[in-house]
Amino acid sequence: MRICFLADAGAVNTRSWVDHLADVLGHEVHVVSVNRDGVLSPSVRLHRIGSTAGTVDAAGKLDLLRSVRPIRRIVEELRPDLVVGYRVASYGYLGARSGFHPLVVTAQGQHIVYPRRSLPKRYFASVAMRTADLLHAWAPHMARRMVELGADPKKVFVCPRGIDVGRFAARPAGGGDEFTVIATRGLHRGYRIDLLVRAVALARREVPGITALIAGDGEAAAELRALAADLGVGDRVRFEGHVPYDALPGLLGRSAVYVSPVPSDGVSASLLEAMACGAFPVVRDIEANRHWVTDGANGFLVRGDDAEAYARAIAAAAKDAALRSRAALENRRVVEERGDIATNMRRIEAAYFEVAAAA
Repeated sequence: MRICFLADAGAVNTRSWVDHLADVLGHEVHVVSVNRDGVLSPSVRLHRIGSTAGTVDAAGKLDLLRSVRPIRRIVEELRPDLVVGYRVASYGYLGARSGFHPLVVTAQGQHIVYPRRSLPKRYFASVAMRTADLLHAWAPHMARRMVELGADPKKVFVCPRGIDVGRFAARPAGGGDEFTVIATRGLHRGYRIDLLVRAVALARREVPGITALIAGDGEAAAELRALAADLGVGDRVRFEGHVPYDALPGLLGRSAVYVSPVPSDGVSASLLEAMACGAFPVVRDIEANRHWVTDGANGFLVRGDDAEAYARAIAAAAKDAALRSRAALENRRVVEERGDIATNMRRIEAAYFEVAAAA
């Protein structure tokens, strides 16, 4: 099948998705990206339009509107079997304006439209969902939000992309006095990684050997480093910067606890990677995480922006090795059953074949 993806080529989620379709499932995959290059598989053909200023959202909706005609031309030249627009209010809208069918529009985050009250984005999302032949949500809470925004429930297909469970293998038992916690999300202000830094400063009273690994980069990196120094934990918080994907399993493998205070999510690949490697999840209590973590059983769910609550959860995990061991086994099972990219991409591929055949 020839598949044309309209998506941000620089996003990690785009890369794992299109690379799997091309390299594992053997499809001819093209990615059309506005303003962004990306490191994709050699099997994937990248078509970049516009400048290299940033993502569609960063560059503004004017660039989005300017992209309609060149995207329509590229799609007409490729004559694909299927067009996929990844992110409803941006590339999904471009897919709708391309005039091509069958069109699959896939959501990224839990809100679908963000900011939620943005009238232009609500309009773009409405056009995309009304035009699409199939609407793809990673999780049930995202599907419900689509329907709330006016999507036809009969068009909605729910399936997470998943992760490579073979690459992210369970870790061996740790040893020594060091107790390592890890965060592998971007260092963006809205992600609230500062709560982890503050939690480390609080938790060291009860967990003297605590060390935090923060893997990622973003506009808040300098602020977080300064915060760690101000709180006296500059030697306890190690900023790894951008970590190549192949190096992530190693970092997760030597970490006892995975922490994510991110306020909203679709399905977090970072969480699934940590669970597959046996790192005990201490994550924000949001619906996206409740699909994977049961509080007190295979992880801890923490409400709100409460650094002390994160510190208490980390300390509780540190003191209960038996709980962490049980959770590691359960989390591996959960990810293998529901979050394996090999299985889930076969389901997604089947949905693509079905909508293409119907068209």
